[in-house]
Amino acid sequence: MTKIIKKILLCPPDYFQISYQINPWMKNNQINKIRAQGQWQKLVHIYQKLNIQIKIIKPRKNLPDMVFTADQGLTKNNLVVLANFRHYQRQPEAKIYQAWFESQGFHVLRLPKNHYFEGGDALKSGNKIIVGYGFRTSPQSPTIIAKLIKAPVVSLKLIDPRFYHLDTCLFVLNPKTAFYYPAAFDQASIKKLTSLFPRLIRLPQKEAGNLVANSLSTDHQVITQRGVPFFRKELTRLGYQTHQVDIDEFIKAGGGIHCLTFTTQTN
Repeated sequence: MTKIIKKILLCPPDYFQISYQINPWMKNNQINKIRAQGQWQKLVHIYQKLNIQIKIIKPRKNLPDMVFTADQGLTKNNLVVLANFRHYQRQPEAKIYQAWFESQGFHVLRLPKNHYFEGGDALKSGNKIIVGYGFRTSPQSPTIIAKLIKAPVVSLKLIDPRFYHLDTCLFVLNPKTAFYYPAAFDQASIKKLTSLFPRLIRLPQKEAGNLVANSLSTDHQVITQRGVPFFRKELTRLGYQTHQVDIDEFIKAGGGIHCLTFTTQTN
């Protein structure tokens, strides 16, 4: 089954900067704001070329990571499991996004206060949801999410702080094929991935460090970061076309293309 993205939610990087450190990528990094704006606009242009409908949420001052819309939750039909951010710096984002989801007709579901969850830890594969835990999502949260949305959930433990969200180290191309960076997972999780995907492809360290797993696929098209020759070659071999965009200003904060894109509707 081929996933076709119909609608997405983006947040302009008007206030994007590194003003605190909540992951290793942020250490001693500063953002070129003009360059970041240009890179974000190029990503928007690619989505427009692919006929994806774009919704925009207004950014807010003092919330620099609000630009990473994918972190805000997980959708299933008209349900959205809202993020419960671990770090206090990002917690005010949830209320703003909750208001947006409700304005669009979504029914918002929330985890208990002491159970953390961020949307970057949730990826869909067919009828299953894969949820990573260990850094931003609590170990018990995948079980709670499964009950909230009444869907099968596979949980994976993340062990490398540079790959703190699941979407930084696992890229689901389709229900049979995924790319992953083995060093980001414990051995039990690698076994789960091996049984889940008949075609499981290892990402080289250099490309994993370029956040290549944080790409986005729609209808045999993959939008990816520049400088990932192995990934592009494998995608071509599998019959997919790639669209490259330089997104390195956002990688300085530990986010990439998928992080910047909240998918609200697919076919």
